[in-house]
Amino acid sequence: MSKKFNELFIQRWLCDELTDIEFEEFQNSSDYDLYNKIMELSGGFEKPEFNSEKVYKNINKHIDRKKRVIRLGWKFLGAASVAILMVLWIFIDATTKYNTGFGEKISIFLPDSSEVLLNSKASIHFKNKKWNETREVVLKGEAFFKVKKGKKFKVITDLGSVSVLGTQFDVFTSKDYVEVKCFEGKVRVVSGNNENILLKGKASRSFKNGTIEKWDISEIEPGWKNGESSFESIALKYVIQSIEDQYGISIDANAIDVEQKFTGSYTHYDLKLAL
Repeated sequence: MSKKFNELFIQRWLCDELTDIEFEEFQNSSDYDLYNKIMELSGGFEKPEFNSEKVYKNINKHIDRKKRVIRLGWKFLGAASVAILMVLWIFIDATTKYNTGFGEKISIFLPDSSEVLLNSKASIHFKNKKWNETREVVLKGEAFFKVKKGKKFKVITDLGSVSVLGTQFDVFTSKDYVEVKCFEGKVRVVSGNNENILLKGKASRSFKNGTIEKWDISEIEPGWKNGESSFESIALKYVIQSIEDQYGISIDANAIDVEQKFTGSYTHYDLKLAL
């Protein structure tokens, strides 16, 4: 499997989430025939109950009827195994999950074409079958949302939820606080017993202990989209954690006061400059 057509790409193809340009490029690639064959052999899979014996017989029936043997090297067998597992996963588990590693960002299109940009060391998951009824996603870490207008859209975090109808906003969640910035429209933030409404150009930070901080923002989108994380009067320990997640490093901060407030930013492209 080429780097371009990685596991995430194949998963989006299986979910019919590719753009017309992406699908045309994939269709013209050497990988396309292989994955189509796998999909054909997977035609016998049933849901929600999975019968391994029946599937095995079904696959063998397909192979016997075609009267041909496909010889694949270990590299292609590995790719084929991954794709078959993803087919099984989609049929058996109706939850779609995405996550990012150190310094990684990915763009995701939800079933209603709402867009999510996931920042580094973050994860998101949602139910496919109930999407039109709920429009709910569960988020850990940070993500920027461009929500299509429609039914209520909810982002669920460990410390509360953010509800909107159609807007652009950024959500950062950690074990201690959830931070929301509204770039367009209006969002409702619920954390514990507290609830507040944010309009365009407003931001809030809700801590686990009930403290709420609010401030104005002038940017039109989060800086991390363009490779720069910014902070407004936040304890230095959270900035350090952000740098660790971005660069995949560990920082010894025992010699400094990590509770002191920090306002500023750092680049994602040069660790020395960021430090």
